[in-house]
Amino acid sequence: MAQARLFGGVDGGGTKTWAVVGDEKGRLLGFGAGGPANYHVFGLEFTLQSVVSALGQAAAAAGVEVGVLTRAAFYLGGDDSKEDHANLGEALRANLPSKLAIQWDNDCWAALRGGTEKNWGAVVIGGSGSNSAAISPDGRRAILRGLGRDSGNPGGAGDIAREAMYWAFRMDEGMCPKTSLHGAILEALELTDYDAVVRESAGSGLAFGYRVMGIVGPLVFHLAREGDPRAQDILMEMGRLMGEQTGAVMKRAGIEGLKADVVLAGSTYRGESPLLIDSLTLALHRWAPKAKPRLPLHQPVVGAYLLALEGAGLTVGPEADRNLAATVKTICPSSPPGHRGKRAHPVAFGQDPL
Repeated sequence: MAQARLFGGVDGGGTKTWAVVGDEKGRLLGFGAGGPANYHVFGLEFTLQSVVSALGQAAAAAGVEVGVLTRAAFYLGGDDSKEDHANLGEALRANLPSKLAIQWDNDCWAALRGGTEKNWGAVVIGGSGSNSAAISPDGRRAILRGLGRDSGNPGGAGDIAREAMYWAFRMDEGMCPKTSLHGAILEALELTDYDAVVRESAGSGLAFGYRVMGIVGPLVFHLAREGDPRAQDILMEMGRLMGEQTGAVMKRAGIEGLKADVVLAGSTYRGESPLLIDSLTLALHRWAPKAKPRLPLHQPVVGAYLLALEGAGLTVGPEADRNLAATVKTICPSSPPGHRGKRAHPVAFGQDPL
C-alpha cells in the first residue's frame, strides 16, 4: 500500500508563525509555532529560524520529518515585491531539504484561501497592519504594495493606535478639546502624563511600540463603544480607507461586479465596536456593490496548507473539506490570528514606521 503523501502549510507575520502538516485528503495531522517571520522587521536569519522551527514542530507532531513532505507552502508577511520574493525564495531553499518542493508568496493569499470555501474573492488584512488582495475565478490577481500608510494603504491595530496617540497628544497640547481618550490612554499604559509617554518611547523603542499597539488599539474600540467621538472617528476613518483599498484591488482583479466573499482576516476585526467593519463595508460597497464581507472560515495557516495541495495539482473537493472540518479544531489553536507587521512597529513616536 502506497504511503500517504504529506503537505505542509506555513503562515508567518509580524508577531508569530504557525505551521500545519496534513495528508492529501485534507486531514490535518500536526501543528507547530514559531516566532515572527517578517524579514523586514526581524531580519532574514531570524525569519528563517521561525519558519523552519514551526514547520519542524508540525512535522514532528505528525510523526515525520520535514524531509518526507511532498510539498510545503510558505505565506509570509514581507513578501511584497519581486526583490522580497527572490530573497525569501533563496533563503527558504537554503534552509530546507533539497528534495522538498516548495512554494511561497505574500500572507494575504493564505488568509484569503483559508477564509472562504471558494478559491477566489478578496481579503483585507486587519492585524498590526493592513493589506488587501483579490483574485478572480479565472486566476487574475491584484494586491497592494503592502508598505503601510506611506504607500497608500493604512489600517490595522498599529495605525488605529497611532492615530489615537496622535489625537491624544493634540488634546494634551490644547489643540483640540479633550475626550475620554486622553486620560484613558495614560491609565491603560500606567503612565502619569504624556511626557512620560515620550520618555518610555525613547527608552524602550520597539517593545514600547508593540505594547502601545496591544493596549491602545483595543482601547479605541472600547471607547468607541462607550461613545467617545474621537475614538469613533478613528475607527470610521480606518474602516473607510481599508474598504476603499479593498474595492480598488477587486476592480483591478475584475471582480467588483461579482458576489465575491471579502475575508476580514485578523484580530482587529474582533474589537468591541462594530464601527470599523461598518465603515469598511460602506466604503467597499461603493466600489463593489455585491461584495460580501465575512469573518474567516479557517485560520490563514489552513489556507497555506490548502494552497500546498493545490500547488501539487490536487483538487480540494467535498471529501477534503469534510476531513478538514473534522480535524482542524483538534489540531489548530482556536485563538484568533496574530497581528501583521511590516518593517517596524507602527507607533514609535518620532520614527517613521516604514
